[in-house]
Amino acid sequence: MDHTLALPDDLLASILRRLLPRGLAASRCVCKAWLAVVDTHGLLLLPHVLPHSVRGLYLNYVDHRRPHFFARPSAQPAINYSLAFLRHYRTGYDTVLDHCNGLLLCDGFCWRKLCVVNPATRRWEELPWEDDNANPHIVFDPAASRHYRVFSIPRVPKKVVVQDDYSMESSKGDTHDSMEWPPSLWTLNVFSSRTRQWQMRSFVREGEAAGTMADARLDSLEPITSCWGKYGGPRRRYGVYLQGSLYVHCHGAFVVRLSLSDCKYQVIKEPMDIENPKHAQFLGKSEKGVYLATLHRSYQLRIWTLTKSSGGIPWVLKHCIDLEPWTKVWLHGLDVFDKTWAIANNDDDHYYYFDDDDDEEEEEEEKEKEKVEVEEEQEEEEGKKKDVDMEGEGNEAEAANKVLQKMCEDSEWNSDDENVLNIEDLDTVYGNITFLGFHPYKEVVFLGLTSLIGVAYHLKSSKVQYLGKMRPKDYDSSPTNGIYESFPYTPCMIGELLKHASEGPRRY
Repeated sequence: MDHTLALPDDLLASILRRLLPRGLAASRCVCKAWLAVVDTHGLLLLPHVLPHSVRGLYLNYVDHRRPHFFARPSAQPAINYSLAFLRHYRTGYDTVLDHCNGLLLCDGFCWRKLCVVNPATRRWEELPWEDDNANPHIVFDPAASRHYRVFSIPRVPKKVVVQDDYSMESSKGDTHDSMEWPPSLWTLNVFSSRTRQWQMRSFVREGEAAGTMADARLDSLEPITSCWGKYGGPRRRYGVYLQGSLYVHCHGAFVVRLSLSDCKYQVIKEPMDIENPKHAQFLGKSEKGVYLATLHRSYQLRIWTLTKSSGGIPWVLKHCIDLEPWTKVWLHGLDVFDKTWAIANNDDDHYYYFDDDDDEEEEEEEKEKEKVEVEEEQEEEEGKKKDVDMEGEGNEAEAANKVLQKMCEDSEWNSDDENVLNIEDLDTVYGNITFLGFHPYKEVVFLGLTSLIGVAYHLKSSKVQYLGKMRPKDYDSSPTNGIYESFPYTPCMIGELLKHASEGPRRY
């Protein structure tokens, strides 16, 4: 007999609240009564368990062999979000492909492999990948399940080339050009971490197709780019998971909404005045749902939101911002800001601040200073723990949860008033704008300015906040260098992955 069923719900919730995140998530599977208590009391909504804050940005750089994590360093000896613990990380040419609720999807470190990573728990696993003409997107909803899925979204089939006697290649006779895309019954390859297998899953289209295959091929696979960043953009288009649906920005100038519960999908065409494919486009989620950003002429930022109405125009233009003044400023003298973000050093698992004028001695002094500060914080924390009345393992888990929650609060970027820039105080220089992503919980966008300077732009107030320098220490300052893709990262402490880096970075 389960004696916990006789306990009042509030008392049982108080007991379960003492569990560590993984145990708390597992408790939902014990019985229906425990499931109801966890969900009713919102135990999994604790900020240190499920993603509720932006910890930083994972950045893929042009002509650079690995991504870097850009974030505000924590005063606590907290979680290290560097990916250096991954196998072959230092030698492989890997990139972050997607992110969903704390899980990253990366290029595999071996041929025909993908890698799913939880940087917060330092767990990871590989899965096979065979679809050359498709883009993978990960779906993970930790409030519903500890398992994830990866969807292989097909690109438009390549044009059929027919050999004839008069030319080596000819496109005549390609009957696929007039076929609608996507098809009315769209079969996708889906990987489930529960079954550890890829399986075919069919989705039925509701509404019209985006057009024909010939129409879809008119949309360039990648935005037009130049060495100065004009018309720059991501190499791969983004996906968004929201409220049981996966939204994917597809080749063919449309967004597809996949309803995962009933296996139906809908085609949502892009706004008519985007002038595709001349302008970089970015799909994401923010405070009010699904957003689409476009950069016109490399500095005209337009923000569209997706409406839920079944009829009429699905996209509503919410913001039209002229960022040209910010392409002509030279940001210097920024050392006065003390709460800046930094690039995580993947080699020694510390954060460093990049400065062209720093020499090795100053760097060592900074590291030593950080080490002393960390030791002082540890001693202070230990002193606090001694004053806490620990009774049994339950209290120990509760104390660990409080420490973990404090670390998340310390490292979260949550202030609207820190490091505000005044454009009138800045010098003039030629530059460009890079769109880095949406804040998932606020109407804020992350931007990259000249010399890889990161800022946050508040859409409601037009306030610009300085974040920090995004240039890795071993990255050249060539005009052709820059950032391809960026993924705002929201940590999550749960999720079942097979491998764990228990002894720090693995060297190969």
